[in-house]
Amino acid sequence: TILARSDDGFIGEKLLHCMLSRGLRFGEMKIFHRHKNTSGNGAVQFSLANALKPGVFDLDDMSTFQTRGVTLFMMLPGPKEPLRSFQLLLDTAQHLATELDGQLVDNSRSVLTQQTIQHFSEEIKEFERRQLSNIPS
Repeated sequence: TILARSDDGFIGEKLLHCMLSRGLRFGEMKIFHRHKNTSGNGAVQFSLANALKPGVFDLDDMSTFQTRGVTLFMMLPGPKEPLRSFQLLLDTAQHLATELDGQLVDNSRSVLTQQTIQHFSEEIKEFERRQLSNIPS
């Protein structure tokens, strides 16, 4: 999750521009998705939703839209190379946080640390190992 540092939150037009510049495309469930190809083709690698309920975006209202945060997430099973997709998700989140003056936080809203990133990476590696050996989770 990326939380806005400013009380104004993230402004819709700037948020939209930043998301599009990172290859995110508006799609199913009225949220943004990063596909295998930046053109919006191919399998979904990860998605981005509004952190505020109901979690969606209205493209027709981005000029007046504001939010306190956005959440990036990846579903498993999903991408063929989940660790690579996670790295792309993380790179995108870091870029958006910098561009939008936001702060990266984990699922408990604590500042995202290298230790947490490493933990997520290890969970993905374990998932991949189970998939390769067909061990039930």
